[in-house]
Amino acid sequence: MTTPDWIAVDWTARDLTVWGMDAKGSVLAEAKAEAPTDTAGFDAALGAVLQGWATPTNTPIVAAGRFAHAPRAVPTLAMPEHLPATSPLYFPALSQEEPRHVTLGMEAAIAGFVAQTPKFDGVLCLPGARMTVWAHISAEEVVSFRSVATGVMMTGLAQQSGYEAFLSGEALDDTVFTDAVSDAMSRPEQFSYRIASLEAEAYLGDLLPARARATALGLLIGAELAATRPYWLGQPIALIGDADLCATYGMALNAQYAMHTVYDRTDMVQAGLYAAFRTAFE
Repeated sequence: MTTPDWIAVDWTARDLTVWGMDAKGSVLAEAKAEAPTDTAGFDAALGAVLQGWATPTNTPIVAAGRFAHAPRAVPTLAMPEHLPATSPLYFPALSQEEPRHVTLGMEAAIAGFVAQTPKFDGVLCLPGARMTVWAHISAEEVVSFRSVATGVMMTGLAQQSGYEAFLSGEALDDTVFTDAVSDAMSRPEQFSYRIASLEAEAYLGDLLPARARATALGLLIGAELAATRPYWLGQPIALIGDADLCATYGMALNAQYAMHTVYDRTDMVQAGLYAAFRTAFE
């Protein structure tokens, strides 16, 4: 491998991704490790990757992810004129006092989108394995944001006895899904009731796995859209995520006639990390 000019790191709830980058922001190498549970695990996993690459110790590192309190933080999303050339340079989680929310991993993707689309005025939707972040962007700043635990709830349901069998897999009935989204949006107070009825339908033998997963996922995302409606209604939406999540959220947004454009999360994360690298180290 060509010796990288700098190292980019993305720490998510699913895994740790490390990229060896050149000075123009292109990827030279990529490695993945199991998601660390804390900063000590992060340091160990990153160290193992860099040792395997024989990376010089003075190679700049720019990292984003689950850093609640970063030793060296990127202070704003719209990159300032100067950043301290201290390595590693961390993106911290964005925090908000009222209502109390943190981004925990979405901040680099937001920064990358802002860097590439500086005139955007609207809403970002960033679905993740645990949380979905909805952020209002204006004048290259996050005006406010919300985080919704849709992924956490879906994972939690799938781990419960009586639900795990029919919430696993990839099968999804599109019609059932969009009907469930609309149902949850029109009657969000019945969300828990509808989820509970799925187990009864499965027990009585009336529920196919594809329909079960579509109903549960549609109810969860529909409840999320209902809760965040003041954010996205009538706004341009940038949907930033992995392909599978963007496809599902895109289907839900289409059912509500909400116009959106899809962006790849990895591309946006790399763009955000690259913007920080250029500001601090060039």
